[in-house]
Amino acid sequence: MTTSEPNGGAAPTDRGAVAADLSWMLWTAIGIGGIWVAVLLISLFAPDLVSGSEQEHLPVAAFTAWFWGTAGTVVFLWAMSRLRGSAMWRPAWMGLSVVTLAIWAVATILAITLPVLETGTDPTRIPFAALFAPVAAAMLTALAGVVSNVFRRGPGGR
Repeated sequence: MTTSEPNGGAAPTDRGAVAADLSWMLWTAIGIGGIWVAVLLISLFAPDLVSGSEQEHLPVAAFTAWFWGTAGTVVFLWAMSRLRGSAMWRPAWMGLSVVTLAIWAVATILAITLPVLETGTDPTRIPFAALFAPVAAAMLTALAGVVSNVFRRGPGGR
């Protein structure tokens, strides 16, 4: 196979495709990394569910955040895979990664900092934000993926 460049280098059009693929892979890795850093921080620093007369601690956020991080990652990868193929769609995949980072950063902050609900005489402390923030982040990641793919297609595209 011959190329237009000496020493077997890639042709200029191939370089554009390679650069687009590298950019897509970089932004995909950034988005996935952001999700999993958020899951790790939520798991480590979110308040525990405290219940019973002996005030037993149960790290429910550490149990549930991993599931929702996996769901968010799958949806993010699905959306990013739909954006791959053309350097023209670079703003869409960059935007999706940035929005995903923002969503999971807000979820992390809310899960760690919002107060817990105290009930009963023993008192039971329920960290609702730590339970629901990862769920909301996964759902909003899915919504961002759908929106980015709608914007990529444009008004008449397929």
